[in-house]
Parts: sequence; C-alpha cells; structure tokens
Amino acid sequence: MSANKKGELAKQILLAFGSGLMLTTAILLPGSAVMFAPLLKKFKVRKQSFVRSLKVLKRDRLIDFRECGNVCKITITDKGKKKILFYNLDDLKIKTPKKWDRIWRIVTFDIPEKKRPARDALRSKLNELGFYQLNKSVFIHPYHCLDEIQFIEEVFNVGVYVNYIEVNKIEGGDWLKEKFGL
Repeated sequence: MSANKKGELAKQILLAFGSGLMLTTAILLPGSAVMFAPLLKKFKVRKQSFVRSLKVLKRDRLIDFRECGNVCKITITDKGKKKILFYNLDDLKIKTPKKWDRIWRIVTFDIPEKKRPARDALRSKLNELGFYQLNKSVFIHPYHCLDEIQFIEEVFNVGVYVNYIEVNKIEGGDWLKEKFGL
C-alpha cells in the first residue's frame, strides 16, 4: 500500500480495525515499536506515519482511545463505523457467475423528496454497479445482488423505500439479454 496519498493510510487503518484484522489494544510507551511491528510491516510504513494516522482518526472522531494504566484501548466510534460503511460501498461489486440463472433482478424505489441526496446516491450507485435504468426509479440486473442491495439500503438508510424483485420472464426482454451480453 502506498502511504503517499493523503488520508489513505488512515483509511486503511480504519478499515483494518473495522474488519477485526488489527489488535484492538496497543501499549503506547516509548518502547512500543515491538507492539506496532506487525502493523508497520502490514502497511509498509514507519511508526511515525502510523501514529500520525491514528491521531488523525482520533481527531476526526473515527476512533477513540481509552487509557487504562499503560495500556490504551482503541475503539471505533459510531462515526467511524459509518465511515467504514462508505469505504466498503466504494469497493462494492456484483459477482458475475459463469452461467446466468435466467432470473432478472429488479430494484424499484420511491424515496421521498426530503431524502433526495440518498435517492440520487442510490441511483448513482446502481448505475455504477452495472444496472440498467428502465425508468427513473426502476433498475434491472441479471445477477444475484440481494446482499449488495441490502448493504446499499443500510448505508443510505432507505430500506423502507426500496423493493427487490426477482422474475424469470420479461415479455419482449430479448433486448435486455443483448444489453447484458447474455
């Protein structure tokens, strides 16, 4: 990983905390380099850069330090958990199986105007994931994506407004097969 991009190291550290890959406690003493050694190797950075990124995460209230004697427990805040969701959203992809199961997935939504930013973000994410927009609030995709749609609903907090439908036939839908290369 390149730590040259501003904030990239902090992002990777937060994601690692979120996935449980890192230690949740660290001894913050002058001789703690031994404790950080595996993490420094994982991120290919110096201790100074790692500690600076931890301080940035704390400053931005994404993580919290709780001292208990010589040990400092590092926890992810609610704000940090939400940030992790958005980072994971950036990496979201729908897997393409070797063979299509001949089922169409349709996502419909009726999100109120007061949630317009979430509605626009949902529409944008569906386009990014390769859905075809049948009309303003109806999108279609040929591959299983219920988990991905539920994740997006959670991130944007719009689950009550979104419907996921699976159908095995769309009248006159041969053009859709061509569109998706099926």
